[in-house]
Amino acid sequence: MPLVDSFLVDHTIMPAPSVRLAKVMATPKGDEIQVWDLRFKKPNVATMPEKGIHTFEHFFAGFMREHLNEKGVVEVIDISPMGCKTGFYMSLIGVAQPERVATAFKAALEDIAALPADTVVPASNPYQCGSCHLHSLKEAQDIANDVLIQGISIVNSKDIALDPEKNKDLA
Repeated sequence: MPLVDSFLVDHTIMPAPSVRLAKVMATPKGDEIQVWDLRFKKPNVATMPEKGIHTFEHFFAGFMREHLNEKGVVEVIDISPMGCKTGFYMSLIGVAQPERVATAFKAALEDIAALPADTVVPASNPYQCGSCHLHSLKEAQDIANDVLIQGISIVNSKDIALDPEKNKDLA
């Protein structure tokens, strides 16, 4: 079985919070798709709480689109939490530079942190959400504030690539 792209980077040296262009692909018509690793927590050190990450997801996708989408240039396809609960993957059609992604990420965090305490989580009902009772705005805001305090770095995948020989030993 081929290795998943995220298994080719060394999680022991991966900094967080950070943005990293994880993968670039082309559609059959030649449009570029970028997959970004938006890392919130250092792998194997800390994770985001379940209710917080779920609530964060409901807000994050919309705010990132507001700050990053540019008609005819770049559009967010999807933003999904990682199973390890240390970050999100974001897929874009088009090309975004790391600085622009980091700026949009920071702006979305600021938006979430600034939400009033009585804000209703969008689509947090049984018709639109598969776990509509698994939400915490406070935890989502704690996640946002934690990243804002630490700051966001830009990581190049080459700088954290897992040695191919080491990868063979781990397989």
